[in-house]
Amino acid sequence: MDKLLAFAKLKYYALNNILWTLFYSGCGIPYFFSEKEREHINKISSDEDKELLENLMPLHCIYKEAKAGFSEAPSSIVNPGKYIWDFNSFKKEITVSSQVFAITSMISLLNQQPTTEAKDFIIRRQIKNFIEFLTGYLRNKDGLFVDAEDKTKFIGDNLKLKQNSKEFDFLDQVLVFEAFMAYKETLKENSEKEKMYKLDGEKIFKFLYENFNLALELTTRNLSLIISSLYRASKYIKDEEILTSICELIALGCAEIESRIKITGEIEKSPNNFLPASLITHFRAASALLEGYLITKIEKFKISAERILNMLLETFNETLGIFAIEDEVKYSIRDAAEVIKCLYTYFLIKKDDKLLDIIDLFISNTIDKLVQSTVERKVNIDGLDIEINENIPIFSEVNLAPVFLKSIKISNNLIPLSEVSKKVDNQFSIYASSIFINLHYLGDTNNGREEDDQHQLLG
Repeated sequence: MDKLLAFAKLKYYALNNILWTLFYSGCGIPYFFSEKEREHINKISSDEDKELLENLMPLHCIYKEAKAGFSEAPSSIVNPGKYIWDFNSFKKEITVSSQVFAITSMISLLNQQPTTEAKDFIIRRQIKNFIEFLTGYLRNKDGLFVDAEDKTKFIGDNLKLKQNSKEFDFLDQVLVFEAFMAYKETLKENSEKEKMYKLDGEKIFKFLYENFNLALELTTRNLSLIISSLYRASKYIKDEEILTSICELIALGCAEIESRIKITGEIEKSPNNFLPASLITHFRAASALLEGYLITKIEKFKISAERILNMLLETFNETLGIFAIEDEVKYSIRDAAEVIKCLYTYFLIKKDDKLLDIIDLFISNTIDKLVQSTVERKVNIDGLDIEINENIPIFSEVNLAPVFLKSIKISNNLIPLSEVSKKVDNQFSIYASSIFINLHYLGDTNNGREEDDQHQLLG
């Protein structure tokens, strides 16, 4: 039972981060409910919805970076909630990946968090806002998805967006495919919208499939993230032909990663850069290979992942509770989430409790320190009673949102020191939330993939 508590705690942190970033912060382009929507919400709401309705700040999109301290809202905001963030700190970059992670994490919120009728309506409305903004404003003239920056000076002005003119990011196109596949599952089957997003997703996948040679030339970091995104997308796929094609792409990507692994277990940065990749990229690559094994049942992918993991486990510093190969190491919340995801996936396959002990120690020395505040000291998550560390302050006492901070720097000196950033990177924190909220508890072998014949097509 004790080993479950760490995962329940991660879920609690993730739920807070999603709620206070995407629904309370105001850190994005605001959306104002129509009169008809307001009337509907008032009609279906209850006392249980009071806190959400009083502080809700609906958005079209999320900005990349901010300071998550409570501040006075601009006068142009009508009925702002008391948990709105510091507007002057907003970095108004809108990335494709942050939109995608926001969409998938809110969908997870719908699937896992018990909701009232009003909360369900609000979450679905916000998901719709984000997916429509993604398709309406972050698509270039070639139909590909690119980042943008909000150049609008005042809230009442007409929207002014400047799209990134650089070459498109292949990883972003894969992430959008994942978002479309997830979103269509929330829509009524065979409805016009469901058909539209399914068709749009298939068009994106056709582009990915025909141009996957571009992915094989990318850095090990990005190729690994592409494999992981395709793996997540596969759970929404019912079309056997597309599922087979996804398996093919994952197998190709894993084979490319294998070709970059040295005898020592180290992995090269890219096809043209033979230097060792970063420590976190090693975890990403191992995750991708393990996911490749789970979906294809190709044994050599698991063996290759274990070669990397054997090397990584030797770098674990039990005193500091982190993985480190240098005297000073920096973990973003995204990096820390990647480590936990990789080790947990390996545990599902290997069933070695030592991995859970490492995860627990790692959470205490990274994630717990990256949580800015907490709503409660004691909480029950999925029937488990958890107690939040006393070093994490109650949000109302410090006027800071209970969200993930950007990064932590840890020095292995005579007296170990850690330094935590003051800002929030929403792209990183929402990604971490989307991982933590979807970690399945012990004994769940990844949604029964090993028993699913559809996921053994290349076995």
